Amino acid sequence: MLTLGLATVLPLLLAAGARAQEAWDAIYLAGTKVGHVHTFVEKVHNKGKEYLRVRIDIEQRFKRGRDVSVTRLTYGTIETLDGQVLRLDTLIDAAQQQRIRTHGDVIRGEMKLVTEVAGAKQELVIPWSGDIRGPYAAEQSIARKPMKEHETRSLKMFMPTLNKVCDIDLKAQTVEPTVMGDGTKRSLLRIDQKTGLDGQPKPEFDMTLWVDLEGQVLKQETDLLGGYVQYRTTKQAALAKGGPIEFDLIAGSMIKVKHALPDADSTKFVRYQLKGKDVEPAKIIAADARQSLQAGAEKNSAILEVKSMGPLDGEAGPADVDAQYLRPNALVTSDNRQVQRLASKATQGAVDPWQKAVKIEEWVHEHITQKNFSIAFAAANEVADNLAGDCTEHSVLAAAMCRAVGIPSRVVIGLVYVKQQTGFGFHMWVEVYINQRWVAIDPTWKQATVDAAHIKISESSLDGVAPFEAFSPILRVMGKMEIDPIEFR
Repeated sequence: MLTLGLATVLPLLLAAGARAQEAWDAIYLAGTKVGHVHTFVEKVHNKGKEYLRVRIDIEQRFKRGRDVSVTRLTYGTIETLDGQVLRLDTLIDAAQQQRIRTHGDVIRGEMKLVTEVAGAKQELVIPWSGDIRGPYAAEQSIARKPMKEHETRSLKMFMPTLNKVCDIDLKAQTVEPTVMGDGTKRSLLRIDQKTGLDGQPKPEFDMTLWVDLEGQVLKQETDLLGGYVQYRTTKQAALAKGGPIEFDLIAGSMIKVKHALPDADSTKFVRYQLKGKDVEPAKIIAADARQSLQAGAEKNSAILEVKSMGPLDGEAGPADVDAQYLRPNALVTSDNRQVQRLASKATQGAVDPWQKAVKIEEWVHEHITQKNFSIAFAAANEVADNLAGDCTEHSVLAAAMCRAVGIPSRVVIGLVYVKQQTGFGFHMWVEVYINQRWVAIDPTWKQATVDAAHIKISESSLDGVAPFEAFSPILRVMGKMEIDPIEFR
């Protein structure tokens, strides 16, 4: 089974912020140490003025089946002494030879962000007021002015995962005994952090902070995958490997089912019972021509129906789709010469767009010979050169090759049934716009007609400076959703 590159997504979505002048944190997932965070702040001088340079280095290592995936992230800012952000710089090192960098400067009330991957650039301009803080806004605010019990505080924070400005609400609870990473207990103030975007809650980014009297965040946690926790510790403890990597991201993120789904890869229709834990399935699971939702009998429950569809099924849509599904971007590098060469080779002799899409799906499946999980997320041009990776690499290469021959494409983030695990694992596949219909293909599983055991959560062109935004709903599913097939054919 090839599941989604969560080794990229998890640190992107969950990595947190700055504390003291220099600090080290150990990261645990379900009780297993998976990485560390190094934060440091220093004063810099420019043209007679003092500024702060803040940098956070994050490294996480996960077992993924038989492979180990390592992701390194760097968040950096240049700020005024009172915390106003002047410059942002984010670096993601998640592939073998490729980095994704997003950076920008505030000029006359605007942040101009540029994302660069393998020489390709995309830009976005964000309105920027003086009260917007960096990716560690909560930690810096609490460190500058410690909160008291029952105090509330609201902030505006730039979130690199989304490359957007979010609203952060902090609510201090009470001082409570708190277990630290070494097993000792400390009396710390609990602060609940809630996140909102465009007036809507984003619970996947909520967390609990545990703070000492001086305002230093010594522990933070979410309930993801059995508990994602960061503890303040020493440099030696943060960097210690602690034996073999024990947390398997694939097995750990699996959603088990009560009833097995036999012959899942040949299903044409499946009805599922969904039940969320503090989440509404209808707000997470996508609804489109291929899958539909209706309210269930209980709170936070729903009935999901998924059917397999081809290029002539369902009602036709508009004659054209948005240009983002045809143009190259930093990850779907359809303008790359090697990608174009492979697309031409794969579709040789085919004239009809559907035939071309099927040939591309088959070619990608057969020619990515190094089926491994060590690559967290690579752009299509790198996959074209190395022909290695998991479902993310299969999907971005197939999407890029389709665009290279004029077929609109996008990637789908969702779940797929895995017989060996009797459950659903996170997965990525592709949709192409053929005959005025979005049609699913899966180059990882070699399916030109995708079965009804594929459940879509979201889709994305991977365009713009926030290509990983479509992955955030994953956090609302992990450990929070029950899925059970109740009818299939």
